[in-house]
Amino acid sequence: MPEQHQQESLHFLDYWRVIVGRKEIVIAVALLVILAGVLVTYSMSKVYMSSCVIKVEEERPDVSVFSPEMMRFDPLFLRTQFEIIQSGPVVEEVVRRLNLNETLGRAYGYYDALGEGSLEATYKIVSSRLKVQQYRDTNLIEIQIYMDEPKGTAPQIAADIANEVATVYRDLTIRRTRETTEKALEALFESLEDQRNSVTAAEQTVSAVQNKYKLTIVNSYGGTDSALTKTSVIYLEQARIQQRMEMEAKKALFEKVTSLPLDELLGAFSHLVSDISLVKLVAEKRQAEVELNRMKDALGQNHPDLIRVQATIDELSAKINDGLKGLRTGVEAEYQRAMAQTKALEEMLEQAKTSDRTQGGEGYLEYDVAKADLAHQRRMLEALEMRYAQERIEMRIPRTTVERVEPAKPPSVHEQVRPKPVLNIVLSVLVGLAAGVALAYFVEYLDTSIKTIDDIEQYMQSTVLGVIPQKVKPLMDPTAEAAHAEAYRVLRTNVRFSKHAVGGKSICVTSASVGEGKSLTLFNLAYISAQLGDRVIIVDSDLHRPRQHKILEVTNRPGLANIVVGDSTLDDCIQHTPEKNLDFLPSGKLSTGVHGLIATEQMKAVVTELKERYDFVFFDSPPIIGVSDASLLTREVDGVLLVIQHRKYPRALSARAKDMVENFGGNLLGVVLNNINISRDYAYYYYHQNYYYYPHAKDEDGEDEQDVKVEKA
Repeated sequence: MPEQHQQESLHFLDYWRVIVGRKEIVIAVALLVILAGVLVTYSMSKVYMSSCVIKVEEERPDVSVFSPEMMRFDPLFLRTQFEIIQSGPVVEEVVRRLNLNETLGRAYGYYDALGEGSLEATYKIVSSRLKVQQYRDTNLIEIQIYMDEPKGTAPQIAADIANEVATVYRDLTIRRTRETTEKALEALFESLEDQRNSVTAAEQTVSAVQNKYKLTIVNSYGGTDSALTKTSVIYLEQARIQQRMEMEAKKALFEKVTSLPLDELLGAFSHLVSDISLVKLVAEKRQAEVELNRMKDALGQNHPDLIRVQATIDELSAKINDGLKGLRTGVEAEYQRAMAQTKALEEMLEQAKTSDRTQGGEGYLEYDVAKADLAHQRRMLEALEMRYAQERIEMRIPRTTVERVEPAKPPSVHEQVRPKPVLNIVLSVLVGLAAGVALAYFVEYLDTSIKTIDDIEQYMQSTVLGVIPQKVKPLMDPTAEAAHAEAYRVLRTNVRFSKHAVGGKSICVTSASVGEGKSLTLFNLAYISAQLGDRVIIVDSDLHRPRQHKILEVTNRPGLANIVVGDSTLDDCIQHTPEKNLDFLPSGKLSTGVHGLIATEQMKAVVTELKERYDFVFFDSPPIIGVSDASLLTREVDGVLLVIQHRKYPRALSARAKDMVENFGGNLLGVVLNNINISRDYAYYYYHQNYYYYPHAKDEDGEDEQDVKVEKA
């Protein structure tokens, strides 16, 4: 868990490092966006909004006259009203009533130019400035109007249009409802007249049937006329049905009583037939049986009382059996009587039907059909007359479907809804920072140079021995910052304790290409080593572009080139510096070319002799890519330091330089990351400070070293 937390923290710091490292881009983009936002904000016209709140309900009378109105829920009602409010007829009527065509046309400058087409342009402007929204879970609708012209009167124009939209919508709704109702009443009146004609025709039909068959009507009840015979048939049919049901019930009772044995019938008779005497006998028997059981426990089998009670029980059992048999007989008699009554009623009904058919034939049937049709037509006529009267009355009842809850008021000149300077500036700041950060990350993504220590370890598979800050001067310069010397002390310590050093004395400092700071790095490293007691010599082996003599401000002749060709000796060329332990061997200069001098045997002899005289020999090599001398020199020395400037060259170039050192047989001690802005990158600041002191540490020769700094593991 701690390792995971550390990785996450470093990952966040990597993102922060990108922002800090590219802060110029972030600030420039942010300022550009903010400036654009401010200019756009203050160049925009001021837009004012005025709103009117109305209450919209489904169409119904304000007072319920005949029956209470059923509450119906239409989920699409309010959505439909939204569209009606924004529809063309409403907008056109508002434009016409307020004479907006001329007002807005002159304000926007198209009135004279478009002529007749200006009206259509005005419709589009008002429609585009109209917005309708609902208050959640209510019937309230807010009508919003946004206006920026005419200048000075835009707030009042917005309020007038909002109020007029509500008024026009209400008027059109009432007019549309009234027109619909009037059309419906006209259709209803036509249906009423047709129904009256139908009733008249039905009455004529009834009269014609009665005259045709010369029927005599004896009574009129419930709106139906009938003959005496038909009334008898109806009565007898009802009596037969009732008697038939009663007979079936008695038949079922008879079959049940007959099918049960006496012992089962004894338990079920009370539920089938009501016989009080039999119920009483059963109760007496059960009481005697209880008494018998009690006496058996107290008396002997031959006791007179026990014999008496047993005799009573036997007598009651005989009576009960006789009662059950009598019950069966009574039920059977009732069933026979019901059958006889049913048969008699059926015979009477059949006689009545025969008499009815004989007397009337189909005349009564046709009369009843005509009479029923007349009654139906009259009921239809009554319903239509009642509905027509109700609708006429309800049409005169006021209906409030649209109610203005809150009229629109003109906003003040400082209450514009757009633009909002504070909000726009805040958004510009946020968008600018976001765009700047995004561009910084994009540039960082495109940048393939060495940016972090992890890049070196990941892409080059090498160790970072030192991190050198920016704006470093030669340490012998009085104006050089003392804090910069710490970086070179750490570098010297890491070089000495590197597992690849193995007691080597000759070190070559090179780089992938020019301008990466290898010469200054070598000089300051040698200077620090000399200050700490090492006998050090700087050899400027960059015969093409020597630099060390300019740092020391000494002559460049004679030097290494003169020694190799045999023109001078080593002692003649070595120069002493103000630092007592630091000597300098310049590159020298020849009239002829210097190519191939590093690969000579004389060069090998110079290296061997310098290693015998000094504790450390630092060779300032030319860049390894493009100059063959550096590749040859890396084989002759004990170790190679590769200087890489932060964010200068693609990491592929640095990786190639490292591969060339190893391919030519050089011993790569590690990498020095140069030109780091320590104050801007907290990760490098931590690396730079991550050391502690070993007081009075001993060097390899056993001599004291004051304040040797060793990097923490």
